[in-house]
Amino acid sequence: MVNVKLYAGLRKFAPKDNDLGDFFQVDIQSNTVSDLIKKLGIREVQVQIVMVNGERIIYYDQTLEEDDLVVIFPPIGGG
Repeated sequence: MVNVKLYAGLRKFAPKDNDLGDFFQVDIQSNTVSDLIKKLGIREVQVQIVMVNGERIIYYDQTLEEDDLVVIFPPIGGG
């Protein structure tokens, strides 16, 4: 299991009972960030920043370990 936090527009992919700022657990069969994003139903173009255990990653083929904390942010728009 890995722990996941989703922010902004990606919150719609979190479980309905998940409170803002809380993480939820995901059981992953494969063990990369890309696999996790797909399992959550998120398209990679919807992802801007991914952090694993507090460190920003660039390549989604990074391997995840049990109890990792994965934080995912969408692109931020404004004007």
